[in-house]
Amino acid sequence: MKVFKPIKIEDKTGLSQSLKFEEVKLLHKNKSGICLPTSDTYILAFSEGIPFIATRLRGHTPEITLLEQDKNYYALIKYYAGNKLQVLKGYQIINSELYALPNFTLSSNVSNISIDEGVISVKNTKLVEEHSIDSVTLYNFDLLGVSVKH
Repeated sequence: MKVFKPIKIEDKTGLSQSLKFEEVKLLHKNKSGICLPTSDTYILAFSEGIPFIATRLRGHTPEITLLEQDKNYYALIKYYAGNKLQVLKGYQIINSELYALPNFTLSSNVSNISIDEGVISVKNTKLVEEHSIDSVTLYNFDLLGVSVKH
């Protein structure tokens, strides 16, 4: 493994005092024998100083937002999956481990996902008859995943 860098964390819980994350890439040799990083990014977490792979992302440049909501702790991880596509995945934190939430993958084709006060805002652009139309959808989330905010 090759450790790339620490991950930008927005902590609204105080968990980052005891929970650390780093972005890592696995290395492999190509057919020419050159050692290269894989395209996947792994989130390496540390529990009591012991590292473990918390999750794998099919992209790069992750950012983590730590939240507490309804007495549960969450890690919302944004990352880039190519061009301007930004993806958000949600995880519940239990004893320093990340557990993927069901039905919790959101994406923005203009790299514009924000989280404010537990509400997720996702901006997308689509082309309709040669005109660009922007849309913003607001989402709530809980242990069952995300739902459109009404």
